[in-house]
Amino acid sequence: MSKKHHKHTDGLTEQEEQDLPADYEPEIEAQEEQDAAPAPQQPDYYEKYVRLSADFENFRKRTEREKAALLAYGKKDFVEKLLPAYEVLLRQQQNMQKQAADKKTSEELKNLLGGLNMVLGEMDKAFKSEGIERMDVMGKPYDPQTSEAIAVIPAKAEQDGVVLEVVQMGFMMDGKVLRPARVVVGKAEEENKKE
Repeated sequence: MSKKHHKHTDGLTEQEEQDLPADYEPEIEAQEEQDAAPAPQQPDYYEKYVRLSADFENFRKRTEREKAALLAYGKKDFVEKLLPAYEVLLRQQQNMQKQAADKKTSEELKNLLGGLNMVLGEMDKAFKSEGIERMDVMGKPYDPQTSEAIAVIPAKAEQDGVVLEVVQMGFMMDGKVLRPARVVVGKAEEENKKE
C-alpha cells in the first residue's frame, strides 16, 4: 500500500493531511454524538425495587405504631376495670389507719391492715411500672382538665375554687388523664369574698 492511500484514524490520507491548514483540528463527530446521547436509563426493575423497599419500610413502621397503640389500649382498658377495686382497697386502708390511730383496733385488725398495706404496696409498684399514678387534687385549686366537679358547696374566702372533697379518685397514665377525679369544690359567698 502506498503512502498516498494510507488511511489515518480521522479518515484522511497523508496527502490530504498535508494540504490542510496548520490550525486545523480534526472533527470528532463520533465523540460529540456520544456526548449528546442521553445517559443510559436504569433498568425498570431498579425503580420497582426502590419503590417496593420504600413501601415495605412504611408498612413496617405503620404496623409497629398499630401494635403499640393496641397494647396501650389493652392496658388502658384493663386498668380502667381494675381501678374501682383498687380505690375501694385504698379507702378501706385509710379507714383502718384512722381506727388504728385512735387505738380502736384489735390485734387481728392490725394484722389485716398489715396484709392490706402489702397488697396495696405491690399494686402501687405494678401501677408505677406501667406509668399509672394517682392524682393528688385534695386542697388544691380546681382544674377542669384533670377533675370533674360534681358539687359546689359554700366555703370560706380562702377556699374559693379549691377542692374540698374527693368523691372518686383520679388517675393518670403516661402523663395523660386516665380517669378524671370527681370532686366537690368550695365557692365563697359574695360577702365573704369582699372581706
